Amino acid sequence: MELAVKGRYAIFYDTNNRLQIIKDPLIIVEENKIVDIGTYEKMKINISGHDIVGDQNQLLIPGLINCHTHLAMTIFRGIADDLPLKTWLEDHIWPLEAKLTEEDVYQGALLGSIESILSGVTTVNSMYWYPSFEAKAISDIGLRGYIGAPLITGITTFEDAIDIVEKHHDTSDELIRVTLSLHSPYTVTLSDFQKAHEYASEYNLESEKPKLLIHTHLAESETEMQDSRDFNKKYNQDFPNVKTPVELLDSINVLDENLIAAHCIHVNDSDLIRLKERETKLSLNPLSNAKLGNYMPPVPKILEQVDNVGLGTDGPSSNNTLDLFDTIRFVALYYKGYHHKPTLVQAEEVFKLATIGGAKALNWEGLGTLSQDSIADIITINLKKPHLTPNYEPEYVLNHFAYSMKGNDVKNAIVNGNLLIHDSELVNRDIESTLEEVEKITQRLVSI
Repeated sequence: MELAVKGRYAIFYDTNNRLQIIKDPLIIVEENKIVDIGTYEKMKINISGHDIVGDQNQLLIPGLINCHTHLAMTIFRGIADDLPLKTWLEDHIWPLEAKLTEEDVYQGALLGSIESILSGVTTVNSMYWYPSFEAKAISDIGLRGYIGAPLITGITTFEDAIDIVEKHHDTSDELIRVTLSLHSPYTVTLSDFQKAHEYASEYNLESEKPKLLIHTHLAESETEMQDSRDFNKKYNQDFPNVKTPVELLDSINVLDENLIAAHCIHVNDSDLIRLKERETKLSLNPLSNAKLGNYMPPVPKILEQVDNVGLGTDGPSSNNTLDLFDTIRFVALYYKGYHHKPTLVQAEEVFKLATIGGAKALNWEGLGTLSQDSIADIITINLKKPHLTPNYEPEYVLNHFAYSMKGNDVKNAIVNGNLLIHDSELVNRDIESTLEEVEKITQRLVSI
């Protein structure tokens, strides 16, 4: 497909982490790459055979990147709210998940993929059961993403996880990748963490495919250390004399550049030094953390001290939305009020987190930017809205991104050079049937 994408402004970070703003931009897309970007006046002679997308009322930015979610949990949206994490998880979510079928996960992930792309998220990093069916759902919508090969000690096996890696890593025209998804240190033994780390390290040395990452929840709850100690004791595992979950993974040499850690709420200064030195990737999910009452991660400190940080929504049953703009606005506002300091987490920083920061956190080269030769994952935002006016200067528009934009402002979405959203409508997909299927699934699960 050959596309020419027009707008009022294009805003993006280039591959050297420099913020770029182009007025009256034109992006030329051929196959799955951005072959050129510049001003419309200079480049319009090159687009005689291209399909035109966008107009002078639109902002062009890289597709948003959701670094941590559980796509198929759309099924559980709204049915167990206003509860603490432990109660929510153990008394409500886990019992419901025990009833899930493969088709349930497919339909839930299909809804999650639709919701994501409609709100401008072009890449997801999901961790859930029946990952082959999540992969099918993501692929059927045309989204880009990681699925998780789940490993929970006593429930799944390491061999099953490896099978998922072998079947799906770097498949579906290179749109689908796999992480080894080790749920947490309180559900996965330290020896299983080490085993997964050894496998991933060996895989990354020998394979020509993209690096295999380990994806885990880390430092999410106050009781995580005691819960981890109790869990490992149940499996007769020696437990090191450490004080924090970050120290725990570091003590067994799992904390490295191939680990993406979600949450990192309960971290101290020493933990942040470790995370930076080990080049560990982080996904911040503050809106979910707030809803579950888990305290808040020290985002300003993390942004100062740790590289390769992105944003995540977490699952749509603990947030309760996959609209990353909600999380963007929350993280841009919350810390200003909490610390009585309006200069914290500025618009440029949160824009970076949602785009190129997320790409680096997921170790996916070519994403999160509109630079020439990058992958053509692009969204356009309709600026002709009351809540996005005035917008005659790009600096205003960048502030609108952090404080005013919403998922339903997305006008067009392109993934891997393919137009998936056109004029705010999903291309070539019936949404109604998916909505109906998920309603039936949830009704069945809660009534069993």
